Order: sequence, then structure tokens, then C-alpha cells
Amino acid sequence: MLRIGALVAAATVVATAGPAGAHAELLESEPAAGGTVSEGAEVVRLTLLAFDPDEPVSVEVTDPAGTDVTVGDPEVDARASTVEVEVEPLGVGEHIVHWHAMADDGDGPSEGTFTFRVREAQGGGWGIWLVWLFALGIPAAIFLRPGGRRGSDR
Repeated sequence: MLRIGALVAAATVVATAGPAGAHAELLESEPAAGGTVSEGAEVVRLTLLAFDPDEPVSVEVTDPAGTDVTVGDPEVDARASTVEVEVEPLGVGEHIVHWHAMADDGDGPSEGTFTFRVREAQGGGWGIWLVWLFALGIPAAIFLRPGGRRGSDR
């Protein structure tokens, strides 16, 4: 008897369930969601699933102070399912990306938010000085060593 009740309950749930609605989803991003990049990123690129490329899409990137750093409107590539937006030079810190898109099945608007960090670019410091030291120091040491200019002895 318990089995029959469970089967009736399961059949009722299946019979009354409506169609599942799909929403646009973020598949991947560049910079990666939750990732860290060096200074110098000029674009933010999103790959979205199940979005309607013929409907308006918006992307807003804010810096650590909360200032919108997006430049212009997003460019949509329907074949690649990507949305790309140019950004002002990104400073060090955590940046927030907020996007809106319409689902491709007419299920309405979808949105998402993620963050990524920008760290100070590595390099400079002692590294560049060592390069210059070797680039100029070795030829100077060869040229200026005693007997380095043998042409005057002839």
C-alpha cells in the first residue's frame, strides 16, 4: 500500500510540473571569475550560455572605489556566444563585473555578478638594473681592461 501511495505522489509531481525555464548563464570569463590578473587588462570578455544575442546585453565593470570603468557598449559575437566590453586601465584591487542578458527561450532577463583581482605588475625593480649592468658592463670591462686595446702597440 505504501508503494502505491509513493507512485501516486510521484506521478502527481511529474504531471503537474511545468516546463523548466532556462536562464542565461556565465560559462567563462576573461579575466576569470575569482581570478587574479596583472595590470593592463583592456577588455572583459564573457561567454554566456542560453542568451539571446538579438536582445540588449549590458556589462558594467566597477573598480575598487565603485566607479564604472566600462568604455562604450558591449560587442556581442553571436557565433562565439561572447560579449566583450572595453575598460579603462584597471588599477590594483578587486573589480566587480555585473551583466544582464535575456534568455534565448523567452524566459526573461538573467543577470550575474562576479569579481576578479588586479595585482601590481611584476618586474622592474632590480631585474631591469641587472640587465643594464650586464648589457653595458661586460663590453666596458672587455674594452677597458689592461691590454684591451692592442692596436696602439703596433
